[in-house]
Amino acid sequence: MKILLVEDDKQTADYIAKGLREHGHVVDKADNGRDGLYLATGETYDVMIVDRNLPKMDGLSLVKAARASGTRTPVLFL
Repeated sequence: MKILLVEDDKQTADYIAKGLREHGHVVDKADNGRDGLYLATGETYDVMIVDRNLPKMDGLSLVKAARASGTRTPVLFL
């Protein structure tokens, strides 16, 4: 499974990504909303894990913008 993780807390992001990778998933990470939106709309993911409070663009705005661009990837909010 290819997963996009958008989390600004490095320790939390590394912990989640490590666990997902140990289970065979491919994980791309972004540490702010704008970079997350760039990846979400430029790549194909099976799921996105998005923090609610992000710098540069909050998680809800990221998902709204991704949906407006046609991205229908399921989202889990942290």
